[in-house]
Amino acid sequence: MRNASEQLLEVLEYGDYDVFWAADLLYDNSPRAQNLKVLEPKFSWSRSSQIEGKGTCEILWDDIFGQSIVPREIGDLFSPFGAELQVDVIVSTGEFEERVSMGRFVLDSVPASVEYAIQHPHGGIPVVAESRVSLDLADYFLRIARDSFAFPTSPQSTSMWDEAQRLTGLPVFKSIPDRVLPTNLAYEDDRLNALESVFSPSNAWPSLTPAGALTALPKDWTDPVGRIERVLDVSSEMRSENVYNRVVVEGKNPDTSGPPLIAVAEITDGLLRTRNADGSRSPFGGNTYPYRSDFLTTQQQCQNYADELLPKVSRMRAITRTIEIPFNPLHEVGDVNVLVDPTRQGEESIVRITAVSHPGGATTTLQVEVTE
Repeated sequence: MRNASEQLLEVLEYGDYDVFWAADLLYDNSPRAQNLKVLEPKFSWSRSSQIEGKGTCEILWDDIFGQSIVPREIGDLFSPFGAELQVDVIVSTGEFEERVSMGRFVLDSVPASVEYAIQHPHGGIPVVAESRVSLDLADYFLRIARDSFAFPTSPQSTSMWDEAQRLTGLPVFKSIPDRVLPTNLAYEDDRLNALESVFSPSNAWPSLTPAGALTALPKDWTDPVGRIERVLDVSSEMRSENVYNRVVVEGKNPDTSGPPLIAVAEITDGLLRTRNADGSRSPFGGNTYPYRSDFLTTQQQCQNYADELLPKVSRMRAITRTIEIPFNPLHEVGDVNVLVDPTRQGEESIVRITAVSHPGGATTTLQVEVTE
């Protein structure tokens, strides 16, 4: 959950409030324009995407000197070649106002732009009274995804956090303990895949803070960080594709001439059994979850991890809910909350946020997975 004062928490929970979006334009960490007017904001974050945060918005610029922000060349103010946008939300009510950092985004493209010019009262060249640019934005992982390796390589540090910082060039927020990397880890061409392999043995995903620092999101559920009670609508969905009854784990044998390290764990009874007792196909059939890690260097390590992973991927993660709530900028992917469901007579359940979207300033949509 994003940082907020106690007063803001109370305002979001009980009060009526106004919402404004604002942004600062930066290049090479230096501000180029501040407190920009953000129109039509649509921002979302999803755990299912390597590039977790994406958004679109329109920037309105009115300048007394008649300057336009419509980019025409590389290096212009809003040209998408290294420029960044720090996007914030301002929540206000009465005399209270607080600014919440939503994220640091890379300008990916400028799909549309327009200038409104007026004739100078004394003749001459028309003056630009107002200009607008539409922006497609993505978080820092877009930049890392583009920066693929020129050839296969290996870690240059034994520290997980040092190596993650080297791979991304980002400042790090160490949310989990450091870990020693094995010497036999290898990277192919994809830098984001390499980053995931660095965090994978710690059972965590790479993620970004709202200020654009690299951090890690544990895959294990934490204790709830809050309650979701002001609910406008809840819908449920159940999918079978995300429930697995077999795990196949592949390690890396330090002895290159030795046999491959492959371990299998599967459910043999109950509704999710892979096959019937007589060997015939079960009603559900088989659904295999593959996992590969260069950190697993013995057969026993592979088998232990397969046995550990099976109950995690076979639980009912397929039950998901889409929750619509009054606008709240504090929720983040990975947050665990207590959901008070008005469609089920106030029934409480523990949920974890897998996606957040803000289609504007009125509501927030959360996609959550349920513990059972």
